[in-house]
Amino acid sequence: MNTKSVIFIINLLQDINILRPLAYLADQTIGAKIIFIVTSEFRKRDKTGLWQSELIDIVEKTSAQTIDYETVFDVLKALDGLCGVLIAASESCLNAHKPVHDLFRIAPSRFVKVTLQHGFECVGFLQSRDQNIAHGRDITFAADIICGWCEPDRLTSVTSSQLHKLWVTGPTTLLNRIPSKKSINKDTNLQTGLVCENMHSPRLNTLGDFKSEFLTIFNDFCVEMAKADRQVTLRPHPGGQYVVKNGVELHTNVVLENAPIYKMNLSRFAYGISAPSSILIDMVLAGIPTAVWQDENGMMDMGNYDGLTCISNLDQWLDFVNNAILNPEIYVEKQQLFLTRQKIKVDPAYVYRAYSKLLRTTIDVTSFLPKKINSIYKQRVLFVASGYIPTLQLSFLKPLAYDVSAGNILIDIISENHMNFDFIVKNHWSDVDGVAAKNWVVNRFKSFNPTLVVFCRYGGPHADVMLEVSKEKGIPSIYHIDDDLLGIPREIGESKYEFHNDKKRLNTVRYLLDKCDFIYASTEKLKNHLISLGVNSPVIAGAIYCSGQVINNAKLRETRKIGYMASADHAHNLTHVIGALIRVLRKYPMVNFEFFGTISSPPEFAEFGDRVSHAPKIDNYEEFMVRFSEYQWDIGICPLNPIHFNLMKANTKWVEYTSVGAAVVASKGTVYDECCADDCGQLAETEDEWFSALDILISRPEVRFEQVVRAQKKMQQEYSRDRLRHQILDIFSKVRFAID
Repeated sequence: MNTKSVIFIINLLQDINILRPLAYLADQTIGAKIIFIVTSEFRKRDKTGLWQSELIDIVEKTSAQTIDYETVFDVLKALDGLCGVLIAASESCLNAHKPVHDLFRIAPSRFVKVTLQHGFECVGFLQSRDQNIAHGRDITFAADIICGWCEPDRLTSVTSSQLHKLWVTGPTTLLNRIPSKKSINKDTNLQTGLVCENMHSPRLNTLGDFKSEFLTIFNDFCVEMAKADRQVTLRPHPGGQYVVKNGVELHTNVVLENAPIYKMNLSRFAYGISAPSSILIDMVLAGIPTAVWQDENGMMDMGNYDGLTCISNLDQWLDFVNNAILNPEIYVEKQQLFLTRQKIKVDPAYVYRAYSKLLRTTIDVTSFLPKKINSIYKQRVLFVASGYIPTLQLSFLKPLAYDVSAGNILIDIISENHMNFDFIVKNHWSDVDGVAAKNWVVNRFKSFNPTLVVFCRYGGPHADVMLEVSKEKGIPSIYHIDDDLLGIPREIGESKYEFHNDKKRLNTVRYLLDKCDFIYASTEKLKNHLISLGVNSPVIAGAIYCSGQVINNAKLRETRKIGYMASADHAHNLTHVIGALIRVLRKYPMVNFEFFGTISSPPEFAEFGDRVSHAPKIDNYEEFMVRFSEYQWDIGICPLNPIHFNLMKANTKWVEYTSVGAAVVASKGTVYDECCADDCGQLAETEDEWFSALDILISRPEVRFEQVVRAQKKMQQEYSRDRLRHQILDIFSKVRFAID
């Protein structure tokens, strides 16, 4: 019951021009939800807001939804409950396309991923010599389908590894073009021409100072046009905007045109001139005499434009303009031969049929997926969790991000939240425990065809169905657990206590602990506890649970902020250190205290007024760490009440505090003993010990600084992302080996 969706990804400014006609086609012909995913890079690039306004217009006309893309995991969370096709106008292994490439790499298998050729000379499709120098020849895509403009033999830059993905569709800009049989305009009063700059192109940077040469000749040309009382329209490249950004002084007869190309009537111009760029194809298709500018020494590669009129010096510019006005048919006939030789699909009817077929085929993801999921992925890991919970992000998605991005692992996620929405919220007549939901789960398994199933803290519906399908197909299964889910105490809060101690949930957790092939426990103590409970499955404990990297280096400075990061269910852990904190805040009036998360400030802190602050919870882990680093904590506290449940906790806070350069004070006799050893953290038990530990870190900044230096060194050596990655991959291998 995933909602079928056509999802467009906007990253570069020129993506709007490429995706706009396809969005309208999808709206008119496909009965599916339309969504635009908008990267933060796009919004940063659009300094004037022009393209964001264009996007708003498209969204309104197609009744679409927009999703802002800050991190990959934000998008994955937003896509939960959807399926269909992801379409990008700029996706490849190049750095400029990285946000889209990363999303395509990690997108669940219920989406077909499509990349469009976004220009005549486009990386990975048809590259110029200068693009080869700048980017190399081996450009790859994470897409399942790549849509090209020309016949395959003309797309000489599509590598052999990508050729099977190629669909020849033609340019999307032809979707809204109405075939015209009008005669060539020979009105000699039509004398205004269009000149386009493409100053950001690699070919204008590699072999000479071509930018200066182009601008010099353009200025001289405008002077000559002014003598003849003629205007010249200049259109900057929509992405580069060189003349605008650099404040290039233009002649008085120059009219600057910055409107989107689809809002310009190119046929109103007597001629068109451009440095090598896709705008030349637009001009040719508009039926106006077109010339491509080349540097006077002929160093710029023009191979892909062979057959168009080439002009370099001022005399050639002037001759072309005069002839274009008097005899346009000579150029137009020449340009038609050029299009034929390039094997570009220019028939609007063909392009319409090709893209309509693309949308119809890919939106029916259930029929497309079995063809798409193949042996190129070494592992296909299906995660089953309540949602995009921190444990899933910390334990798997974060450390395995490289393998997913590199295409070594394909992942999909079945979430309890998704099931609840589909079978309770959206269809309130349905039962999440019923047959429809059961069939939905089975279909998800069949469509993804996993090689490994990981239940992450799962206690929701249909665990038995998923495990039965896994057993039938010989698919190994792991249950990942980072808390004693069979013994959740009231101390963590009444609502969580009731939720986790629901009889159905307890039965599901125990069923999975007994029936999965392996249990992956977060700590050695939790492993031993599970064994003492008599679980049937073998239990593996990881050496580390949370990985970290230095975001803020240790700094020698006066202590200004102490903090505690926790959810509301950790309030009970704070109670036995409140007295020490009050003593510290009274002794050091320049020190503030900050809570981060859903935990509330205790009433005892009221006397300190605005010296006590609160930072709200952030669900996405990558964003959370970035924001956390900005808070500039000097000390972070890790209090744990000595109840049985807490003794099996992981040392996540020590890793996170150390990552952002904060010194740690933690409860003695807990999981923090090991990571705080060797003076990498202060350990305390009584109120006096907590006060003394905090007091020395505040009064002696050099002690705090040296502690953080040691802790960060330990974290880099023992808690690196790479070490956690290898730990997980090793566990995956052990499980597969044991089953085989």
